[in-house]
Amino acid sequence: MNEIFNFPYLDTRSLREVFGLGKFGEARLREKLPSPIYWIKPDRKVLWNFVLVRDYLINGSGPAHDRLVERYIATLPDHGE
Repeated sequence: MNEIFNFPYLDTRSLREVFGLGKFGEARLREKLPSPIYWIKPDRKVLWNFVLVRDYLINGSGPAHDRLVERYIATLPDHGE
């Protein structure tokens, strides 16, 4: 079963509102979290993977977070299994 819909995206304004981030905090996330896993930039607009960013901010980058990232990657259409 494809779980892609369990990983919604937010625009930058919504991300800042939900997590109480300013421009500096958002820029730091962009530096730390790689694209296209955590964020994508279609048409000059950055969209953030809400579930992955939330989990990273709450739990950090431990083994449980790594498993969530792997689960997300497995949902991508070009994952090729």
